[in-house]
Amino acid sequence: MIFDTHAHYDDEQFDGDREQLLASMQDRGVGTIVNVSSDVASWEGVRKLVKKYSFIYGAAGIHPDDVGELSEENFARLKNILQEQKIVAVGEIGLDYYWDKESHDEQKNWFIRQLRLAGELGMPVIIHSRDAAADTLDIMKKYGKGLGGVIHCFSY
Repeated sequence: MIFDTHAHYDDEQFDGDREQLLASMQDRGVGTIVNVSSDVASWEGVRKLVKKYSFIYGAAGIHPDDVGELSEENFARLKNILQEQKIVAVGEIGLDYYWDKESHDEQKNWFIRQLRLAGELGMPVIIHSRDAAADTLDIMKKYGKGLGGVIHCFSY
């Protein structure tokens, strides 16, 4: 059985054939999927998928390129979503210095906040790290102790 730990089937690129594609997964050996959010809008897509498909689980978080969408209100909403059934990880979170869409300080702030939230809730993390190895590792050493999870887009 294949366990896909990082998918984005809520993305609009699958709007045309999402149902057909997901219906074919189990016949092709894919037994479990974790559909990962990346921005505030994707939280709803993830929630819909986990409710509709027994083999899909979700992760909720904010990708470093989209941390500008976070506010105290959205962060509280994130915490509530993370406590829903079938939401199994905090992610995708981390640092991305390749695109530099958000300031490094802002990325670090929300990365740390999301790591702390994962620790508070006892959840694993899905970390995105691109062109930010030193800062990612420094933050993980300080704020990620005891957390399980995976690192995605980590090519160092």
